Amino acid sequence: MRTALLSTLAAGALALAAPASAAVSLAFDGGLASPGAGFMVIDNFDDDSGISSGTPGLGNDYIITTQCCGPDGAAPANSVPFGTKYLSVLGGGAITYNFVGPVAAFQFDWGSVDTYNHLTIHQVGGVDTTFDGSGIPVLPANYGDQSSDFTNGLFTVKALGGLGITGFSMSSGTNSFEIDNLAVGVPEPATWAMMILGFGAAGSLLRRRRAMALTA
Repeated sequence: MRTALLSTLAAGALALAAPASAAVSLAFDGGLASPGAGFMVIDNFDDDSGISSGTPGLGNDYIITTQCCGPDGAAPANSVPFGTKYLSVLGGGAITYNFVGPVAAFQFDWGSVDTYNHLTIHQVGGVDTTFDGSGIPVLPANYGDQSSDFTNGLFTVKALGGLGITGFSMSSGTNSFEIDNLAVGVPEPATWAMMILGFGAAGSLLRRRRAMALTA
């Protein structure tokens, strides 16, 4: 049953509606797991070192937990390996996660999507895009389902117009907003090759200038 449903959903990413002025594109692949092709996991939430704001601990903004399911969170059903630590933003809580430098895209495992889950994407120049779980086209009856492929999947955000993403903020009206395996996009091989060629050319030019200075 799960395999058949996964095949159906994986046929194509579900593009999410966003404001016309939004500088990001959003996609949700039900049942799939992070990292997708071209992405690398930078935080599996074994600790909260990457979270720049928010108060940890039960009854505060968020918890880092391994609990399978319960009133304070449920592990994203699509996350691999299942049963490891994940981030759960609690009801009334809010956190901010800042990347070391702007990224072109990021993704994470989003578990039991709820209409009261809110996400704000922060971009270079102070551009913010905010939306909630109602932006994902799933059956209303399945909101918050802790095992369904409709509400547990790979969520991807990509910057548009060259506006790098500096971070994101999460909040939830009630328990909980759960994510795992945060990944960022990595350059494709062709891009790496161009970068290496660029570094080589810059190094060659620098050596030439140094040689000219010595002979002058």
